[in-house]
Amino acid sequence: MDLFEDYLPTFFNLYTTYYAPYEPYIRPYKRYIFVAQSYAYKYIFPTLWPLYRLTSFFLSRLLSDTPDLATLAVLAIVLFLSLKVLDILRRQIMYWMSLALRLLLWASVGLIGFYVYQRGGEQSLEDLGWILGFFAGLEDEGERIGKTKGRQKMGDAKRAASAGQRRRTRGGGWN
Repeated sequence: MDLFEDYLPTFFNLYTTYYAPYEPYIRPYKRYIFVAQSYAYKYIFPTLWPLYRLTSFFLSRLLSDTPDLATLAVLAIVLFLSLKVLDILRRQIMYWMSLALRLLLWASVGLIGFYVYQRGGEQSLEDLGWILGFFAGLEDEGERIGKTKGRQKMGDAKRAASAGQRRRTRGGGWN
């Protein structure tokens, strides 16, 4: 009870600050929700309730009895429907991913076109050459470092082999 009494002023402050000033704007939406709810209770609920009772009673009786062909059929149907739902989800995800990738592709084409328009063709080609040279330098540096480390590992393996030790090196055998 103390918790309620402690937070009551906070709730009142939230109500007066955020709800009361905007209540005239919210009222049509509330009215629409209440009308939809009353329609559902008046027409949809009485129609669907007997169907729900019948299927729930039938399925609960069917699934609680000893396993037979009907139970396996229900499980097969549930499996089939769940796989269909998963297939729909997979297709939706693939659609949105391909859409995002296409948007990324065309946005990059547009940005490159805008860059070429702003800088001019010759300056853009010079910039492209600089970028390609930078990446080629990174590749050469990585290749140099890789060769150095490879020679170092081979030297370590040869020293370990000549000393008669088996250490954890690549190609050192089963340990």
